Amino acid sequence: MKKLKVLGLAAIAAGMFSLTSCLDGDGNKISNTGYAIIDYSSTFRKLVYTPHGPLYIQNISDDLSYEAGNCVIVQYQVDMDSEANKNASANGHYVATGVATSPLGMGNISFSPVDSTVLNNELLMKGAECGLMMSPNYQRILSFPQFENLLTDQKNEYRLFFDPNQQPETVNSMERVYTLYLRSQKLEDGKAPSVTGGSDIYTFDAGMLYTMLKSRESGKEAAYCQVKYPTGYNADSTKINSWGTSSVFQIYFLEEGK
Repeated sequence: MKKLKVLGLAAIAAGMFSLTSCLDGDGNKISNTGYAIIDYSSTFRKLVYTPHGPLYIQNISDDLSYEAGNCVIVQYQVDMDSEANKNASANGHYVATGVATSPLGMGNISFSPVDSTVLNNELLMKGAECGLMMSPNYQRILSFPQFENLLTDQKNEYRLFFDPNQQPETVNSMERVYTLYLRSQKLEDGKAPSVTGGSDIYTFDAGMLYTMLKSRESGKEAAYCQVKYPTGYNADSTKINSWGTSSVFQIYFLEEGK
């Protein structure tokens, strides 16, 4: 099937989960582009879980290259008044049309203290933002690392670290903020031209982190996290000696059965 090409990465990073949205003037129609998780509903239908709710998009549901737990960027249209959506509330989803990118790259979180030793082919970053997306069965952290320069089609690998023994800190008057560390390694050189201020997208399986924080923050609606990323080396480039810090983001806890 035709797949949506990844949009300009800098624009995606700035837009976070919902990239564009509009209400069509011709009736009650919605067009949107944003991030989503592929997952199965309680009735075993493959749906696209967007920040605005679950959608059944037949061509995506039928495409075997999309597996449960995949994160994608999806461009979709929903006709709220269509015959297919008259029972949307009872069905638990809307029927939509649309296309999606290939699944975004994904890794696992390393539950260990961060080591400041420079990794092989490690890249410094000029910024990074993160956020959490959820579906009924999956939690995913979307990361948006930013670089001074990024070659076209350059391939990077990303690692996210969380020290399970850390104590949460107070950040800008916000109490109990946990810290993760995002690192990047270049796997393959790209080609000219380079993109000044280029950004990338990578996702991480956050299921264990979600369960851990929900237990630690028992009785609360959410936990707060920030991400630190390397911005400078020491004199002989063997250690990271300066770190930048992302905005604080929330991990909301869903009630059981929600």
